[in-house]
Amino acid sequence: MNMKPKKNVKVEAKKSLKEQISLALELPQEVVMDIPNITLIGNTEISVENFAGLLEYGQSKIRLNTKIGFLSIEGENLEAKRMTAQVITIRGNIKQISFN
Repeated sequence: MNMKPKKNVKVEAKKSLKEQISLALELPQEVVMDIPNITLIGNTEISVENFAGLLEYGQSKIRLNTKIGFLSIEGENLEAKRMTAQVITIRGNIKQISFN
C-alpha cells in the first residue's frame, strides 16, 4: 500500500463578491458594500454616511443603525444639523462613539 503524506493546505477565508469587486477595481469599500463612512471633526461634529436609520435621538445620546451594527454617539447638546437618506451630520460636545 503506497500512501503519500497529505500536503498542508492553507484555506483562506473567502471574500464576498462585493469585496472582490472593490479590491479589483480599487473602489472604496464603503461605496461598494454600504458600510458606514464616519468623519469626525474634533469633538464637535460627526458625519455618518451610509447609515440605515435613526434609532434614538436626544441631546445626550443619538443611536444609528448601520449595516455593521448600531452606532452610539454620546455627549452634550447633540443636535442633528443635516440629515438625508444617506448622510447625517451631528454637532455638539461629543464625548464617546461606539459600535454595539
